[in-house]
Amino acid sequence: MAVVYSGPKNPPIQTFIRVQLQEIAWNNQLAGETLTAFDVVFNDGGFWKKTDAHNVLKAVPPFGVAQAAAASGAVLPVWIRAIVSNGSWSLTSGAKVFLASGGSLTATPPAASGDTVAVIGWAIGVRTMELRTEPPVMIGQ
Repeated sequence: MAVVYSGPKNPPIQTFIRVQLQEIAWNNQLAGETLTAFDVVFNDGGFWKKTDAHNVLKAVPPFGVAQAAAASGAVLPVWIRAIVSNGSWSLTSGAKVFLASGGSLTATPPAASGDTVAVIGWAIGVRTMELRTEPPVMIGQ
């Protein structure tokens, strides 16, 4: 699966992003459960599982994004830092992208008591984000 940048038509910025952001991916990782491409995952004892903003035990960094679907026990590559595009996303360029429930992404940060707010990346186009995680913060209970 190729990483494609499809942001604003500003070649100097596109060139800067491509040169300055090197893709970091861990190959040959083991899925700890059934994953789909673009699931946000965390490492649980050597197995990658879906994260969940509503379950602090599953919102443990470092976060990654599954590059492909994988059955439990199967090998897959996990992006740690990259420009990631998905044709089904509808993001707002320049906005933060947050961890939601069940390993998905959202433009709205979780707001319930006990939820974990984790920035997974920044939208650089409607269908593209820079995967750049930030330390999570738990909302007071």
